[in-house]
Amino acid sequence: DITNKLVNEYDIKDNLQEEMLRILLKRFIILCTRVAREKFSVSPEREKSFDIVRNFYVLVDNHFREKKMVRDYADMLNRSSKTLSNLFTTYGLPSPLRIIHERIEAEAKRLLLYSSKSAKEIADILGFEDQPTFSRFFKKMTGKSISEYRKTEKQE
Repeated sequence: DITNKLVNEYDIKDNLQEEMLRILLKRFIILCTRVAREKFSVSPEREKSFDIVRNFYVLVDNHFREKKMVRDYADMLNRSSKTLSNLFTTYGLPSPLRIIHERIEAEAKRLLLYSSKSAKEIADILGFEDQPTFSRFFKKMTGKSISEYRKTEKQE
């Protein structure tokens, strides 16, 4: 229902559109949070720990280019790396490091497919020390070299 309202709102061009989109987006986020709480059986006692998980995802989205270690995010959340790992295990989620790597991988794929940037430029954007390090990371994550990935994905 909300996604239909968002789509319909894009067609309305007036000075209230931005505010309406903002309100609908907030509503969408709240509903997604409620669904996640239900899926992970978050009781009121576990609400605080669930917020830590949510905040971790937000921090990763905002800082994945410059922060690659779980310790960096744990420090921002005033927790230990071990506490974060245990929390993610409790909710049956991938490890915090896996989440960081998957976010970097997603951005790398996006840049490889939708930009004309070289692998070296993408390595710089994503905060890798050099292009070979980025290439090894990408191959480990996807099972394909950068050139293989670009070639096969652009054909599809």
